[in-house]
Amino acid sequence: MILIPGLGASRRFFDPLVDDLARDHRVITVDLPGHGDRPAPERVPDLHECAAELRRVIDGLGEERVSLVGWSLGATVAWTYLSEFGEDRVRRLVSVEQTPWLVTGPDWRYAAFGSLDEQGAQILLADVERDCGAFVETLVTSSFADRTEPDPALLGRLVAEGRRADPAAIHGLLSDVLKQDWRDRVGAIGVPTLLIHGRRSRVYPPQVGAWLAGAMPDARVEFLEDSGHLCFLEESRRFSTVLRDFLTTEEKA
Repeated sequence: MILIPGLGASRRFFDPLVDDLARDHRVITVDLPGHGDRPAPERVPDLHECAAELRRVIDGLGEERVSLVGWSLGATVAWTYLSEFGEDRVRRLVSVEQTPWLVTGPDWRYAAFGSLDEQGAQILLADVERDCGAFVETLVTSSFADRTEPDPALLGRLVAEGRRADPAAIHGLLSDVLKQDWRDRVGAIGVPTLLIHGRRSRVYPPQVGAWLAGAMPDARVEFLEDSGHLCFLEESRRFSTVLRDFLTTEEKA
């Protein structure tokens, strides 16, 4: 399986999950351009570039089929990969805590933070330009479940890791995903899909998981009752169990 992190995060966010899953799976983690151990790119990255990088990783595995596990923006990267490069190399998809459209509108209630509008989107981009480190810290802090106090050591580690990201890369990817409306496109994703959402997420309304399950032809949703956006850390044992069960279930004939 290939684990794809979200905006302002790195593959190190997945370390506890990898330690568990590596007992019985081959686990590969990647960094988005300008994040983690990836140097700042020469040009501002977009989702297409992220998907192309993912393609190169998959090509390097030979003929082996993979399962994609994308968290937050990483889920949109996985969707983009499937749209641009096809499904022949992908066995299963796990989409964790993402919405198909980040901006609210008259016919859409599942925007980022529940109510992000066009003006708010521009404010987010301005925040990145003004103080990217503070933006990352706020994003990481708000990713924990509503009405909880995260472990200070864990929070500090994640914030420090997020602050390594290149501001231009964060701005470019955020700008691109804010333009993306996948509501009419997720229905074309035909691989078996598991959607995982935290019931107490402050980043995306959890009800979007049910919406996506209804819009995708072969998808089901699992809600983690005590989790926010970082459900693979907040309910790590439950997350691993749900993920492992999905990946080891025999495909339909």
